[in-house]
Amino acid sequence: MGNGASFLRAQDDDDILGTDLDGSSKGVIKRIPIEMKPRGKLGIKKPTNSLLRKPKGGSLRSALSIDLEHPEVERIRREYEIYRLNTENEVQNLKREKDKLENDNRRLRAELTVLQRTCYNMRQEKDAAVGEKKEALVRSAAFEHERDKVQKVFKMFRETKENEIQNLLKAKRELENKLSKLAHGYFPEEVDTASRIGMDTTSTGDGWPTNESESSMGSQIHINPPTLTPRGPETARAFDCLTGFDGPFTDVNKGDWSSALENLNQIVPIIPEQSLSCALHLYISAPRDAQGEVDTFMKEYRPDLQAMCENEGRMLVTLHFWTAETDDSHGIQNIQTQMRKHHASLSSIFLAFLGDSTDIHTDAEYHVGHLDHPGERTAVFCFRELKSSKAGSDARILRNHVTESGGVKIIDAYPSPEKGAELAYIEIRKILRIELGLDEKPRDDEFEIRDRDNPELVPGVWDTLCNFEQMEAFNYAVKSSCELGFEKHYDRLNAHVMSAGPLPPFLILGPSGAGRTLLMSKWVTLHAEKFPGSLVIYHFVGADSSIGADPAVMIRRITSQLTQKLSSAPPLTSDPSRLMEEFPRWLEKISSRTAGGVILVLDSIDRLHQAEVQLKWLLDPLPVDARIIVSAHEETCPQAWRSWPNLQVEPLSNKNVKELLRAELVSLGSGLSNEEETKVLTHCRNAATCIPLYVMVLSRHMASCHGNEAMVSKHLDALLTSSDCVGLYMKVLELVKAEIEAPEFRGMTRKVLCHLYLSRSGLCEVELLDLVPGLTWAFLGPFCYRLTQHLVLKYQGGLLMFAHEQVYKAVHDFCFAKSDGKLVADIQTELINYFKSKMSSLKVSCRASEELPWLLSEVDDREALKLCLQNMFVFQNVVARGRTNELLQYWALLGSDRAVMATDYLAAAKQMEDNVGQFKGRVTLADIADLYETLGKFLKDIGQLNQALSALQRALEVRETALDPDHPIVAHSLHQLAGLHAHRNQFSSAESLYNQALMIYESAFGQDHVLVAKEYDALALLFLKQDKLEQADLLKKKAVAIRKSIKTPRTMTPRVQGMDPLRKRALHLEGLCVGPESATQARTLNELGVLNYLQNDFDTAEKFFKRSLEMREHVLGPNHLDLAQSLNNLAALYNDRKNYAMAEPLYEQALQIRQQNLSADHPSTAAVIMHLALVYRKQGKFEKAEPLYRQTVEIRERAFGPEHPSVATALVNLAVLLSQQNKHSFAEPLYERALKIYEESLGVHHPRVAETLRNMALLKYDQQDFETAAKLYKRATEIKEQDTSYQVKDLLSRRSSSGDTTSTVKNHLHP
Repeated sequence: MGNGASFLRAQDDDDILGTDLDGSSKGVIKRIPIEMKPRGKLGIKKPTNSLLRKPKGGSLRSALSIDLEHPEVERIRREYEIYRLNTENEVQNLKREKDKLENDNRRLRAELTVLQRTCYNMRQEKDAAVGEKKEALVRSAAFEHERDKVQKVFKMFRETKENEIQNLLKAKRELENKLSKLAHGYFPEEVDTASRIGMDTTSTGDGWPTNESESSMGSQIHINPPTLTPRGPETARAFDCLTGFDGPFTDVNKGDWSSALENLNQIVPIIPEQSLSCALHLYISAPRDAQGEVDTFMKEYRPDLQAMCENEGRMLVTLHFWTAETDDSHGIQNIQTQMRKHHASLSSIFLAFLGDSTDIHTDAEYHVGHLDHPGERTAVFCFRELKSSKAGSDARILRNHVTESGGVKIIDAYPSPEKGAELAYIEIRKILRIELGLDEKPRDDEFEIRDRDNPELVPGVWDTLCNFEQMEAFNYAVKSSCELGFEKHYDRLNAHVMSAGPLPPFLILGPSGAGRTLLMSKWVTLHAEKFPGSLVIYHFVGADSSIGADPAVMIRRITSQLTQKLSSAPPLTSDPSRLMEEFPRWLEKISSRTAGGVILVLDSIDRLHQAEVQLKWLLDPLPVDARIIVSAHEETCPQAWRSWPNLQVEPLSNKNVKELLRAELVSLGSGLSNEEETKVLTHCRNAATCIPLYVMVLSRHMASCHGNEAMVSKHLDALLTSSDCVGLYMKVLELVKAEIEAPEFRGMTRKVLCHLYLSRSGLCEVELLDLVPGLTWAFLGPFCYRLTQHLVLKYQGGLLMFAHEQVYKAVHDFCFAKSDGKLVADIQTELINYFKSKMSSLKVSCRASEELPWLLSEVDDREALKLCLQNMFVFQNVVARGRTNELLQYWALLGSDRAVMATDYLAAAKQMEDNVGQFKGRVTLADIADLYETLGKFLKDIGQLNQALSALQRALEVRETALDPDHPIVAHSLHQLAGLHAHRNQFSSAESLYNQALMIYESAFGQDHVLVAKEYDALALLFLKQDKLEQADLLKKKAVAIRKSIKTPRTMTPRVQGMDPLRKRALHLEGLCVGPESATQARTLNELGVLNYLQNDFDTAEKFFKRSLEMREHVLGPNHLDLAQSLNNLAALYNDRKNYAMAEPLYEQALQIRQQNLSADHPSTAAVIMHLALVYRKQGKFEKAEPLYRQTVEIRERAFGPEHPSVATALVNLAVLLSQQNKHSFAEPLYERALKIYEESLGVHHPRVAETLRNMALLKYDQQDFETAAKLYKRATEIKEQDTSYQVKDLLSRRSSSGDTTSTVKNHLHP
């Protein structure tokens, strides 16, 4: 077993782990250190190695027997026992401590788990609290937003109600005046109170400007006391209740002029449709024996006429159909006649050549071109010298009918075809120059400023605001005869418009072809008839690629029409984002100022580009006085719009299908048998076939087959195989193709349709003839006629385009379903090359500017697109037509920002400037200056101010070099440059430039000119921005005083100021083609004089008035009332030009005629008396003037009663005249009586009371009664200060209700 030494272990082994036999651990067992003494000390020698060996068979006990019996061992044993007990106690304590620690650990873990759960719950509560806080903030912001909206709506509502109260009070006074007239035998229709022609309305007093007033003449007393302000007003304000005064406004055959004024306020003015078109259609009618004239005209003169039109942004389509021998068959003759009549009805100018004989179509062409509706279009008839003397020949009969019709230009008895063509060319050229506005040369005091400031009158660009295009779209939509079931929809629309309070837009939903556009156009027409004074603005979107689908173009056009309600419309910005931002403010301002509010009718707005983004203002609260009606396709309408009030245009019932089918066929002079009608009604039983468009297209085609029963049955069966409009259109195209395609024109239908489909806005007939090889009028004429009759094509903007959305889909399937992409690419290349050929170094047509960039972007030819955009003529055309949003999108497609674009344009302009003098002088410095100005204004609007400064500065330098530095056009450049400096807050530079422009204008036109007032306004705004309120107020008052002083009786309302130039040209054309002397021709000449008078063209007006006067005197005799009208108008013209000596005898003669034919109290007689009295007074002929003024008082007393304000006005005028003659004792009681009437009828604080008091103060001053004069003048001054109509409002308060002070609306809304 070993000895005790075997219990020893290493010194570093202090303890061992105790393990029981069962292997369980009991803890740590400490070894008891046993101190062993060396054996030597016990008397035992150290053994040798041999002695150290363990004896075999010895036990442990025997080996230790000596040691165990030693006393030390006993002690050690006791100590070990003590140590063991202590160790066991320690172990127990450790176990207890361990258990305690484990318990604590479990407890702490449990507590930790609880704390973790608590922390998690607290974190959840914190997140929930944060979320609730955010929601609370959102609710708070929403509440504030809603509060602002409510405040805004309440403000608009309050302002509206205040305006309504004022209008009601005004209407009350007008009604009282009318009742007073009726009580004294005067009827409203006999009195024209719109204007005061012949009345002196100028004001020489700086502190007392007045509007539209009669003569008060108090200022004629020349007194300048140091204690009194300048002289009183020369005029007292006129009232609506006064009798009408004659002159060009009121006396142009009153019924005709009233109709003209109504025409000005119509939704769609009565302008011939052919005059709205960009294309001028010249229809030439010539039988076979006059083909020589046509050949010469087409070969030698047509190119010159066409070039002249293209230079002005228009197209000339010269149309003539040759009469072939095969046309003599009845079937072909009937088709050809209908086709010729159709094209003649679309023509702008009808030119006819006639020799000795006619042909089968001549009579029909003459009737449509002129005889059925004389004067509807300009007509020129060229009659060759007759060789036959037969009195009853068809040619001679036609000549007699044309001669007797009147209103036509006749070139008679020309000797040869060459001479006839030459004479026709001279007349047509003259007509085209008038139509193009080339004969309307500006006078020296205008120097084309009106063309620069008016967006509708840009030289060389037609229809800059798309107004004519929209009129054509409206006319096309409203022509339909389908109104079935619309009555209930009209009631819904009327109820929405008439409802009070701010309302969201009204939405009309329906599928394509269901009649949404028709419903809106018909409602607009009915509303205009019921409320002729309301302002309704419409917009029809058209195809997805059309210009009308650009929301910026739509907003620009609507904004322009809204601002026409202002006395001076501000220029429109070129920045589309700013245009969109400012539009709601314009809508709010104009609607609050317009009686009846503003109604916007927007069709198919879901087809606008980025409609939801660009029209997000529709989701905001609309102004109280604005109503918006929109339509959208039921499948593509955004969800956010569906919450608006809406109506659904449902498909027609079977009964309505039957009614529409019969009505359409009857209107076309056709019908179906009962069996055929049953087939149609049986087929039209689902939503796709019961829409109006399907029924109308079907009816149109069946009407074209009328008279051929076999064809009717065959075509009807073919058409009824289609299940929707797209399929129906495809069948129609197939049938028409088979009908009109002769062998020599095989495949021509598909080619023409392909070119129309791949163009942007359609194509003109001239363009199609150039693009499609082998195409002639022999095919194109019937093609256009058939497809327009079948509602496949339509004319808009002078272009042929597809009439409906479904046609695009049908044409795509008809032309491209079986072809690969090569056909599309080839035609696009043809179109691109064609429009590139229309771009030269001298001129770029508007059509090329519109089509070419779009085509290049479609084929993604970016290099060619960039070259196209860098052409400055393209740039000018695009900017002039307001397509800046499109321009910016093209540059974005190229990856260029606005700064890069500006740099490129400046470089291109510099390159163009370097080429001045080349091209035979056709590019001048004036053109370069215009180009730089256009570029500068564009860059300023889009925020590129540094580049804009360079462009405008260069425009100024070029004009100063090319013209005299003091030329008014230089002042215009200074004004533009000053505006840019003001925009950059460089006020000192802006002020200096404005002052330079002001000096030039004053030097050129004098101090009383509208352009001088414009500079004062600009300086006032400049000082206002610098908080120099006193200087701004002084300049603003000067501008107002100038406008008051130059305001004449011919001053027009904004609507009349915006009179379309087409009206003027139409009357010019009528005057050009006058026939023999007649009362009708005299009336026309008188109206031409009025129109030129309204345009401030006095010289031309005088010529027309004189011609009318001479013709009426010759035709009607010396005592006719129409002669008095011409005398009055010419006298009013002389009076306005201060040529009183020439006006006096004319007024005297007019008065004599009217006194012979009318009663002494008739309004027309009273008007001449009033005018003649004024002329006498202005010449100092007081003895002649006094009895006329007394007669005026008596007439008004009999007409209105002795206590009427108009009587008081006549009394004041008479009193002033007496004061001028120093008859103060006679004048004073007249003043006192007038003052009493004014105070009792108008109130003691009315401006008329102040004017009368001031005149009385002047009278007392002249009588040396200074104390009484001072009291009267003080009272007049107090009334003046209380009356806001005399004060210039603070411009700081003139802003939109949104409070945005940075908007340009603030700067222009109250000029």
